[in-house]
Amino acid sequence: MRKIKIAIVGYGNRGQVYADYSLDEPNEVEIVAVIDPNVYKLQVAKDRYNLNCNQAFTRYADFVKANVDVDIVVNATMEQQHYYTAIEILKSGHDMLIEKPIVSKREELDEIVRLANEKNCKVFVCHVLRYSPFYKSIKALIDQGEIGRVVSMEMNEHVWVPHFLTSYVRGKWNSEKVCGSPVLLAKCCHDMDLICWLNPSKADTVSCYGHRSQFVKENAPKGATEFCYNCPHEKDCQYSAIAHYIRRDVMPFLVWDSLDKPYDQITLEEKMEFLKTSDYGRCAYTVDGDVMDRQNLIVDFEDGSVASFTLSCGTCKPDRYIHIVGTNGEIEGKLEENKFVIRRYDEKTISYTEEVIDLTKKIINKAKYGGHSGGDYGIMNDLVRYLNGERESLSITHLHDSVASHLLVYGAEESRKNGKPAKV
Repeated sequence: MRKIKIAIVGYGNRGQVYADYSLDEPNEVEIVAVIDPNVYKLQVAKDRYNLNCNQAFTRYADFVKANVDVDIVVNATMEQQHYYTAIEILKSGHDMLIEKPIVSKREELDEIVRLANEKNCKVFVCHVLRYSPFYKSIKALIDQGEIGRVVSMEMNEHVWVPHFLTSYVRGKWNSEKVCGSPVLLAKCCHDMDLICWLNPSKADTVSCYGHRSQFVKENAPKGATEFCYNCPHEKDCQYSAIAHYIRRDVMPFLVWDSLDKPYDQITLEEKMEFLKTSDYGRCAYTVDGDVMDRQNLIVDFEDGSVASFTLSCGTCKPDRYIHIVGTNGEIEGKLEENKFVIRRYDEKTISYTEEVIDLTKKIINKAKYGGHSGGDYGIMNDLVRYLNGERESLSITHLHDSVASHLLVYGAEESRKNGKPAKV
C-alpha cells in the first residue's frame, strides 16, 4: 500500500486531528504541506510533522505555485470559508476531503458539485460518525436485510452544557449571521447524514420546529453583568465562564486557541485577562447569538417510511440515541455506550429474539479530545485504503450521496422559518 501524501488547509483543531493520523500511522500517510494564514500555527505544524519552509504556506495560491506532489487536500477551514477554499482546491485539480458542513447555501453546494464533476475531482465529506464502528455496524445490518425494510427511525442528540456553551453560545458557531450555518447544519449535519445514509429511500418532505428559549436575555438573573468575572452570580451560576474555563478547563483547544500559545503554557493571569474581553468570558444569557437551542424535525421518505430527530442543547449528559424499526426487526442503542440491541421477529413465538452487539473493542481512538467514538480515526483509515484502490468501505460514498444531509437541512430550515412542510 502506497503512502498517501496529504496537504492540510486550515490548521485548527480538526485540521490537526486529520493530520495527526500521519503520526499514528506513519507508513500510511505523510503530511507534505500545511496552509494557514496564522504564522504561529504554521510553525506548530512544521515542528509537529517535520516540514520545511517550502511546505508551509500562508496562502493557497502559493501552495499551488510550489507544485507540491500531493494525493489529496484536506479542507479544514471554518465553514464560512468553505466555499471559496473549496473552489480554489477544485480549480487546482486536487481531490478534496472537506470538513462538514460543506456550505450553508444551496447554490454554493451546486457549484461545488458542478466543478468537482467538471474537474473530475473526488470529494469526500467529513461525516465522521459514518466511520464509527457503532453506525457502520448498523448500516451493514440494514444493508444485509437483517431487520427487513426500514419503516421508521427515531434519533436524538443531547448536547452537554459545556459543549453547547463553548461552541454555540460563546464560541465560533453561536451566530448564523457570522459562521453562516444554523445549528442544525453546524452541529447536526452528522445526524442528518445518518438519517439519509441509513435509510435506502430518499427524503421527500420535512417539517421542522425550533426555538432559542434558554440562552436569552430574559432568563438572565437580576443584576447579571456582561462578563462573568465581575458578576455577583458567578459563584452559583451553572453557566459561569470562570467555572467552565478556569476552574474546570473545559474544551481548551477552542477557548484558548486564539492566544497562539501552547495550552499548558498559558498562565492563569493570561486566561483571566482573556476572559475579561473575549466572548468566552461573557454572560451566556446576553452574549450575542442567534442559533437555536432546541429543534425537532420529522422526515417523510419517498417509500412511505418516516424519521424523527430531536436536538436538545444544554443537557446534563451528552449522548446520541437511535431506534430503527424495520418490517422484520429493530435496532436500538446509544453511541456513547458503543453497543446496540438488534431484535428480530420470531414467527414461532410471536415475539422476538434479542442480540446485543458490543463494539467497544473495535474502536480505535487516538485523539486527545473527542474522537467521535472512533470516527476520526476511521475516516482516515478508510480514506487511505480507498485512495489505494480498495472500494469495500460502506462509509465512503459519492459526493452526491453526501450532499443529501445538506439538502435535508436546507428544507428543514425553510420549514422552520415558514411554519409549514418543505420539499427536500
